[in-house]
Amino acid sequence: MLNEERKRLIYELVDKKGSVSVSELMKELAASESTIRRALIEMDREGLIKKVHGGAVSLKKEVLTKDQSVSQREDENIEEKQLIAKYAAELIKDGDVCYIDAGTSTYLMIPYLNDKKATFVTNGLKHGLALANQGHQVYMPGGSIKRATEAIIGAKAADFLTDMHFTIGFFGTNGITLAEGYTTPDVEEGMIKKKAFGHCRECYVLADSSKFNKVCTASFGQYSDAIIITTSKARSEYANSSNTLLVDRV
Repeated sequence: MLNEERKRLIYELVDKKGSVSVSELMKELAASESTIRRALIEMDREGLIKKVHGGAVSLKKEVLTKDQSVSQREDENIEEKQLIAKYAAELIKDGDVCYIDAGTSTYLMIPYLNDKKATFVTNGLKHGLALANQGHQVYMPGGSIKRATEAIIGAKAADFLTDMHFTIGFFGTNGITLAEGYTTPDVEEGMIKKKAFGHCRECYVLADSSKFNKVCTASFGQYSDAIIITTSKARSEYANSSNTLLVDRV
């Protein structure tokens, strides 16, 4: 097979599936590993695909630059979010120091936390009040309030998190891709997420199926840095990932 024909077939497979592994391409094209890897390097340089560890991903991703308000998002994919939130809440153990990120999916965890003997830190306004009303010990950073997401952001909030260390953390995200990881449209909110993300012993990202193969302005974690809690409705390249938990198959 000529090199250009091989590259065309690779492009079509990546475009169709969103991402493919080297082993998949070897099987589909009956080619050696070295041949496939050379083709992927060339195609990455030519801007046709994005070469990642173990394979390639499509460059055709939805790009998000603005946040929707909480009221716009809270009823979207609600059945998925409820499943995800319930499972996430069950991961918290007595004695944990738990970070809960602002967001509609993380907020849905709170009704399941009544009997948890843990300490909570959150930058979500509604989250903090709801946790306090359950009788939990809750800490919140100071800073400015972002109206759209009802999150506390800014330098003061980041400073507060600098000295904190969490046994477990749960994060919302606007987009997930294999190459860019976890992203959010707002740089300041991304800074808070990244700070907390880096101070968690265990990181979990709560993501309904709509979040995959979307990329936003600010990254707050690499794809492999967290365990994704989602459902089998997620795109296959993500659903089959080693760091993904499918709650409707547990």
